[in-house]
Amino acid sequence: MNKTSKQYFPALTGLRAVAAALVLAHHFNPLNPERVGWRMHSLVAEMHVGVTVFFVLSGFLIGYRYLGQERVPLRTYFANRFARIYPMYFLLTAATFLIIHQADPASNLGDFKTYLLNITFLRGLFEEFLYTGIKQGWSLTVEEMFYVSAPLAFWLIRRNARWLGALPLGLVLLGVGLVLACRGQAWHGFFGSFDFLFQFTYLGRAVEFFVGVALAWWLRRPGPHAAPRFLTYAGLAGCALCLTGLSLLHGPAIGAFGVMQPAGMLLNNVLLPLLGIGPLLWGLVRETTWLSRLLSSPPLLLLGKSSYVFYLLHMGVLQHLIHNALQKMC
Repeated sequence: MNKTSKQYFPALTGLRAVAAALVLAHHFNPLNPERVGWRMHSLVAEMHVGVTVFFVLSGFLIGYRYLGQERVPLRTYFANRFARIYPMYFLLTAATFLIIHQADPASNLGDFKTYLLNITFLRGLFEEFLYTGIKQGWSLTVEEMFYVSAPLAFWLIRRNARWLGALPLGLVLLGVGLVLACRGQAWHGFFGSFDFLFQFTYLGRAVEFFVGVALAWWLRRPGPHAAPRFLTYAGLAGCALCLTGLSLLHGPAIGAFGVMQPAGMLLNNVLLPLLGIGPLLWGLVRETTWLSRLLSSPPLLLLGKSSYVFYLLHMGVLQHLIHNALQKMC
C-alpha cells in the first residue's frame, strides 16, 4: 500500500502534542530575560507558532480525508466536526462562566451576551470579546470557520486546482475589505483593525489552512508522487528559520511579540506554513526518520490525542482551579 493512501498518520498525531507544548511554552515562558537574555526569552515567546501548526495540520487532515471524494457527505461531515469539537468546549465554557459569575456576579464576563458569543464561537470575530471565557478558545472560531467553508472549497478545488491559490487570496481580500468598512465603527471591535484581522481571524489566516489543503491535494493526485529527499529536515530547518526571524522581530519588552509587526505576520501566516510546516508534514507522511518514529511513539500518541482538552485547560479560570487543587493535595 502506498503510504499516502493511508487515512491515519501516527506521526501527525504526535505532532499535535508538540504543537500544544509550544503554545504552553509561549503562555508560560520559563526563561527570564534578566537571567538568559532577551534573545532566548523572545525565542520561547514566539512559540505561539504552535497555533500555526494546528491550522496547517487541520487543513491537511480535512483536505486529505475529503478531497478524494466526489462530494462531501455534509450530514456526516458536520456531525463529525461537531462531535469532535463542541461538546467538550461547551462544557468547559459553561463551567468557566459559572465560576466567573459565582466569584463576581457583577462581572460583565458573566453576562448572557458574552456567554452566547462564546458558545456560538462568534466571540472570535469581535476584538472586545476575544479573550473572554476560555481565553485561548479564540482559535476555535478560526477553526470552525474553516470547517464550515471547507466543503464548498473542496468542491471548487476538485473542478479547478487554481482555486487552491484563489481562495485564500480572496478570503484575505475579503478580510481587508471588512476592516476598511468596519474600523472606526462601534461594533465591539468587529474586524476593527488589520492587526486583529491577521492575528486572530480565519480571513487573515486562511493561507495556513490552504497550505495544508494544497499538500493534501498534491498527495491525493492520481499517479506517482515523486518527492524531494530530506523533506522532514528541510521542514524543520524552515520552521527554525521562521521562528528565529520572529524572535529577532520581538521588541525589548515582555509581550512585544514579533508577530505583531507586519513582517512578523508575513513570517507566521505565510512563510512558516510554506517553508516550514508544509514540508515538515510532507516529510512526516512520506519518510521514515527518527522524528517520525518519535512522534509515532505511544507516549506522544497519547499526548497528541489529549492535546485538544489540554489546550482548553492549560490557561484560564479552570487552569487556576486545577493548579490550586493540586497544591492543596501536595
